[in-house]
Amino acid sequence: MPKYNIKGIATKCGEAIIVHGVRSNTKNTVYQERFVTMGKVQTLFKMFSKIGEDKSMYDRYLTLRAFGTYVIYDKWKIRRMKKFPPAIVENRILFETNDDFTDNGRALFDYMVANGYNRKYELVWLVHDPSKYKKYETENVKFVEGFKKHSTIRHAVAYRYALTSRYIFYTQAFNWIGMARKGQTFIDLWHGCGYKANKNNRKVFFDYCLVPGDVFIKTKMEFFGCSSKKLLAFGYPRYDQMLAGSDAARAYREKLLKESDSEKLILWMPTYRHASSERLNEETLNNEFNIPILDTKESLLAFNNFCRDNHMLVVIKKHYLQIPYDFGENVLTNIVYLENQDLEDNGLQLYEFINCSDALVSDYSSVAIDYLLLDKPLGFTLDDYEAYTESRGWVFENPLEYMPGEHIYNVQQFEQFVLDVKNGKDEYGEKRAQVRAKTHNVTDCYCKRVLDYFDINP
Repeated sequence: MPKYNIKGIATKCGEAIIVHGVRSNTKNTVYQERFVTMGKVQTLFKMFSKIGEDKSMYDRYLTLRAFGTYVIYDKWKIRRMKKFPPAIVENRILFETNDDFTDNGRALFDYMVANGYNRKYELVWLVHDPSKYKKYETENVKFVEGFKKHSTIRHAVAYRYALTSRYIFYTQAFNWIGMARKGQTFIDLWHGCGYKANKNNRKVFFDYCLVPGDVFIKTKMEFFGCSSKKLLAFGYPRYDQMLAGSDAARAYREKLLKESDSEKLILWMPTYRHASSERLNEETLNNEFNIPILDTKESLLAFNNFCRDNHMLVVIKKHYLQIPYDFGENVLTNIVYLENQDLEDNGLQLYEFINCSDALVSDYSSVAIDYLLLDKPLGFTLDDYEAYTESRGWVFENPLEYMPGEHIYNVQQFEQFVLDVKNGKDEYGEKRAQVRAKTHNVTDCYCKRVLDYFDINP
């Protein structure tokens, strides 16, 4: 690997930026506004020195180079497009999700392609690496690189599609565009409504946002500071996947059961405690793995052996913000850590696989609300409930009333829940129905209902 003088590169890059700005000054004052002084370049260098200290010098060089080209070319082009925006393409629909080609956007897209919407509409995805999705390219379907490699900087082409799409379906945040045009409709598909109080209020940048049921309209009005007219209690497109499952998901379930000599599969999806972003950390647990109940390696191994002896499999799917757990290799037999790559390798979306579980264990995650639609046993790990109440709080006045299942505070209760699932014991069916009536307005045809509302027809 060649060595790179980052400081020297930063200086040369800064000089090039300044020279380019000076030369362009007589042509267009926009350049002059955007280019920086050498002092600011040195400040930027310090910033890049702090970013990615764990990266190789080559990766840091690529990051700096991407930033340089952004300042010289992309940022100017983006400003020009915003000042003189291209015409909106009436049949163009843009998708972007938090975790690339997944979640609600993916479910809606799959439904549209399966039902021939792409014969009428151009469906465009903003992704990290378009080459990964060539097999999904079909009539009027495009995958466009949204970010420059080795950076968080947007391509100018991403702005072009964002400024020209009639409908924009996204998950979580799309305010990077910085403007909304007349004739466009922004629909936030969102990532789920759970129990946790909102930690960070955010500026509204949508025309509409989805929630599962009326009970969440008030909570999201407070979170977004928006009117109820912007919130559609239609549920989420991914619910169609969860209710239907798939042959691929069922085959993967059988593979996991066979490998662990198990009869049933319990899916465990805790919310994050130790996030990849320090700003989002929830310091309510202080144990080796940052997961509830099983706070030591010894208790984890003992629980694994209990599941093995009872021919039960527990599959842990971490929250996307959670820093990975380190269980070590070949230690656990009946507790499996499910990675996104495992799903991708088996051609699966997470909610297809959720369908195949015999029960769910969660805590305060929105997945527990989603799982009510399957009407299967639920367990809630609540060992940090009091701490969570103090640090984060809840959207419900009495959150425990919205948890229709076994309330698990220790290992013994967790083991009993496993035995109940094994033996088919379920005493919470009526309670689940009562909560489901409050949290979900509808129970089918989620993708079609969203598209019909916006008069998007094949």
